[in-house]
Amino acid sequence: MGNIGKIVTLPAEGGLSPGGRTYGPRKREDCDMKRVAVSLLVMAAASTALAAPTFYVSPNAYPGSSSTNDLAWQAAVGSFNEIDFDFVPVGQYLVSITDSFVSISTTLGGLGGESGNPETFAGSWGGAGAGSVYGTVFDIALLNRDAAGALHSDFVFTFSQPVTGIGAWLYDDGSGSSESMILRVTEVGNVVTNSSMLESGNGNDHFVEGFLGATSTLGITEARFIVVDGQGNPVQRAFELDHLQWGRPVPPIPAPGAILLGSIGVAAVGYLRKRHSL
Repeated sequence: MGNIGKIVTLPAEGGLSPGGRTYGPRKREDCDMKRVAVSLLVMAAASTALAAPTFYVSPNAYPGSSSTNDLAWQAAVGSFNEIDFDFVPVGQYLVSITDSFVSISTTLGGLGGESGNPETFAGSWGGAGAGSVYGTVFDIALLNRDAAGALHSDFVFTFSQPVTGIGAWLYDDGSGSSESMILRVTEVGNVVTNSSMLESGNGNDHFVEGFLGATSTLGITEARFIVVDGQGNPVQRAFELDHLQWGRPVPPIPAPGAILLGSIGVAAVGYLRKRHSL
């Protein structure tokens, strides 16, 4: 793991057809263009499949949880940074995080509006006592509440460069109901994918639900940790996030749309050359 650098609060000639009928250059060109079109569709489908991220949904069992839920994600992503918010004063509103490679905008969204910054909050799992038996320990975490006191359904992390992965430990902070969480990531090319629900399964409120993360070969540009009800619908209920982890920036690669447009250009040049137009 690296160190945290900075945190801010606030288609030919004619031929003979199979049926014996002759056709000229125009029909041959049409057939060639149809083959090109089919090839481009296959390429587009393949690029979409390549964009699929891998999710790590690791709920805490109860009792007897450990703090190892994030190890599979860490092994998959390789180099990463992690921030524990214990050194941020309680009651601050986190604006951004910066390391040596990437800057992360830290906002709130979804239900409650796409505005505001999360509050640093003194959690109830701190110390070496009760907190440790729930899987991991924190004293200060991020709460999905803005400076006006409004709760939002989404923690939103936007990256200045696409990164190889994102993950965090999540906590059900509702005192009257149990919540679940999902992770929604946007990859290069604006491909948006949701994880399955993170739910410890015990129905308890005020519980460390576990670790939720994703890795991507294309690169993640935005991540949303979303609190949901039992049916998967976003809700405006309190939940907390700590031990935020993110991978290094991915090497720049063409987005699926750019690959498709480039392929169309190459096909068009080949078509014009066949017609001796170039």
